[in-house]
Amino acid sequence: MKKIKRWIDLGLLTIASILILFLVVAAIWQVFTRFVLQDPSIVTQEVLRFSLIWVAVIGAAYAFGQDEHLSLTFLRDKITGQAHKTLRWFIDLLVIVFALFVMIIGGFNIAQATMAELSPILNMPMGLVYGVLPICGVIIIFYQIIHISERQGIERSNSFEKGENTWM
Repeated sequence: MKKIKRWIDLGLLTIASILILFLVVAAIWQVFTRFVLQDPSIVTQEVLRFSLIWVAVIGAAYAFGQDEHLSLTFLRDKITGQAHKTLRWFIDLLVIVFALFVMIIGGFNIAQATMAELSPILNMPMGLVYGVLPICGVIIIFYQIIHISERQGIERSNSFEKGENTWM
């Protein structure tokens, strides 16, 4: 699983890096055509918007993989023991439910519903723009399962070191 995670991490980082580089070049081109040539490029505005959507969603998936996503930790950091474990399980469950219902199912439905709708400038199916949602939803669930299994392994090793009976 760790090897698969590393490959997914590398893939997400590569795609996001390429898109960010593309965003920078396209933004420079947009500014150049607008202010120097006095004839703004109409294509780059739409390309920038779609690329930014993909970078944001791919970046969010990568952040979940690194367990560095945006979170409010003041409650989680204040409690310890079994309450802390229960809260972590609840958070894991919420992340999986959100990724499943909103990103995978909802993202698939919106991507499918908008495949016939074309973007105004590029004439590209809008479903391709929204197609990143179910893909990254699957990746987020995969990452969350890895985090759960890693925490279980740590909890088992800690209880084993303390001499607790983990078989019952």
